[in-house]
Amino acid sequence: MTPELEQKVLSALPPGEKLTAGFTVSRSLASSRSRGGSSSAPDSRRPRVLVGQEKSGDSWSRFLSRVFRVFTTDVPSQQRGTSIEDPSLRGRRQKDKEPFFGGWDSLAGQFLIAGQPKSKTGAAAVVAVTDVCMRFVYVQYRRVLGGLGEAVELGASFPHDAVVWTRRHAPKNEMQFGFSDGSWGTLFVSGEDDFVRHFPGTLGHKEPIP
Repeated sequence: MTPELEQKVLSALPPGEKLTAGFTVSRSLASSRSRGGSSSAPDSRRPRVLVGQEKSGDSWSRFLSRVFRVFTTDVPSQQRGTSIEDPSLRGRRQKDKEPFFGGWDSLAGQFLIAGQPKSKTGAAAVVAVTDVCMRFVYVQYRRVLGGLGEAVELGASFPHDAVVWTRRHAPKNEMQFGFSDGSWGTLFVSGEDDFVRHFPGTLGHKEPIP
């Protein structure tokens, strides 16, 4: 996490809460290639963030983003997102090393949803690990000119013990989070060094899903 981004995250935290680690997450690119268990959050459940914070050039950059997503098959899921998966499917999903299991109401589903926000302006989703919990913080960035904007917003939070294991879904950047309810999900992680420092026991991508 860059010093500038860290300062934005710190400005959003509740008074007295200490930041111990932070990394940016986004939709898993591996999800578009999955036969089942896609980590692409349903569009209807993705949080709308930084409302009213649009900057000049945001409309044009949104158009370019849509074109890019079409060419890279990075298209948000249109599924309804109300399912809770049958626990009997877990063993098969483990064996196939699928990117997601648990349904959108599971802990993994809620985590993936929080990591894939919707915004009319650029919004970076940061997982801020504090001495209290793990919090999602949404920080405005300028899609066209680059750099960070002024707006910052707190999102969902999760207790530390909700995540019981982490694993690489691919050699780099694609990371899986395993949760205490038996669910797991995959996100693309930027700032991999910070991630690995906080989760030193992260499993390799050739190791089985716990």
